[in-house]
Amino acid sequence: MANQVTQSQYNVSKQPIRNKYIKVELLDFNYMTVGELQGNVISGSINIDANSDLRRSCTLSLVVTDSSFNVEAGGKIWLDKLIKIQVGIDSIRTGQTVWTKMGIFLINQPSYTYDAKTHTLSFQGVDLAAKLTGLRNGYVAGLGQDDKVLIKTGDNIRQNIIGVLQQNGIKRYVVSECRNTDGAIQPVPYDMEFEQGSTWWDVISALRDILPSYQAYFDVDGVLRYEPIPMSAADPIMVDMDTWVENVISDSVNVDFESVKNVVEVYGVMHDPQYFSDKTKTTVSGANISMTVAEDFEAKEYVMIGFVLPSAVSGNITINVNNTGAKNLVNSSGNQITSLEANTYWVAYYQANGTWLFLGHVQAQAIWQDTNPQSPFYIDGPIGQIRIPLYGEDYENIQSDELALERAKYEIYLRCRLNDSISITAVPIYYLDVNWKTNYQPLGQDIINQYIIQSISIDLSAGGKQTINMSRFYPLYPDLT
Repeated sequence: MANQVTQSQYNVSKQPIRNKYIKVELLDFNYMTVGELQGNVISGSINIDANSDLRRSCTLSLVVTDSSFNVEAGGKIWLDKLIKIQVGIDSIRTGQTVWTKMGIFLINQPSYTYDAKTHTLSFQGVDLAAKLTGLRNGYVAGLGQDDKVLIKTGDNIRQNIIGVLQQNGIKRYVVSECRNTDGAIQPVPYDMEFEQGSTWWDVISALRDILPSYQAYFDVDGVLRYEPIPMSAADPIMVDMDTWVENVISDSVNVDFESVKNVVEVYGVMHDPQYFSDKTKTTVSGANISMTVAEDFEAKEYVMIGFVLPSAVSGNITINVNNTGAKNLVNSSGNQITSLEANTYWVAYYQANGTWLFLGHVQAQAIWQDTNPQSPFYIDGPIGQIRIPLYGEDYENIQSDELALERAKYEIYLRCRLNDSISITAVPIYYLDVNWKTNYQPLGQDIINQYIIQSISIDLSAGGKQTINMSRFYPLYPDLT
């Protein structure tokens, strides 16, 4: 998490009197300052949305005092420039101006108006994801029909994201390793192909969404960050109630009962193994499974087998196909599978390291329930079970029971934590960011709850207000990461 709050920013956010300034710097693509827009801001806004690929956007209109800001090639306002917006507030304590970064943007749709009285410059700004989404750049290059981007099963997610960034000239990034609920590094679970017409952000998004608890975005410094979304009760509170007390004008609470689901079933891809062994051709001896399949079987990478066990098996399970030798049956973390039921169609594929990767059921599937008695959505509580099956579209690339379980846990998170929302109108607190946890006591209520900020809109004009949309966070719910 990049946007850290300083004591000075916190102090001025609580001041009853605020002298506000807006600084707009011009940067080249190396983030070096090459100029500054001097003038009075007439109107403008900053918008931040956790659910948008272009997380940050802005609009700005100002009367410029320097006539050199014509929109033209070689000029100060052109395709080769970035804008950096900061908001400053004079500190009553120190007399110094405290600046807060609002983001670095690509200039979009600029216009310059001249009349006898004013020189008005207006433009929109979009964050640097536009270089990857196709808005400004980012289409996968290719001239032939066979040109494509291929990411292979077992590849490292972090290294692939970094590779995309470097290929597109993006030098500022902080990319975490992708770790599953076991804490192990999660590899790419299936081949990914991206053909002509795809964008590099499509690639990043696909890698990001392998585990739904991760986010990818450009921060206020123009740095691409790939990191977990705060989902745990242990994640820090970034804004406490004393900040809101001085700034909230009004709020509106909305509870979406329709979205509440406390039993989630996820169904992914339907596998089609090249080889299959039924109960009559499968034997169990201790923790070893032996099976007989077609004679042309060869233990090579990505060969998939299906099998049905005549009896349950437990222990550190191994598989021996056509007497080619016992090989470990493992999960994506490399840990051996220790129990399998009988009379179920199981699927695994062979890996380059000489192990069988366990995929689970012939159709990847998992179920997750709210089993916490302290949760308001407890399945054995007053509301009972409210079930939803999820399949097709966003779920069709889920390749294993393990990944289906990750997704089911995340869907419970969405449907049991984020169904209760609130919209706040406030005097602007400029340092706020989305996917932050905060304490907040709705007006007229007695209890302080925890929320996650989903979107922020700031009116930059004189006397402008801030709108913050937040969703309820239930800290007593079991940690999902």
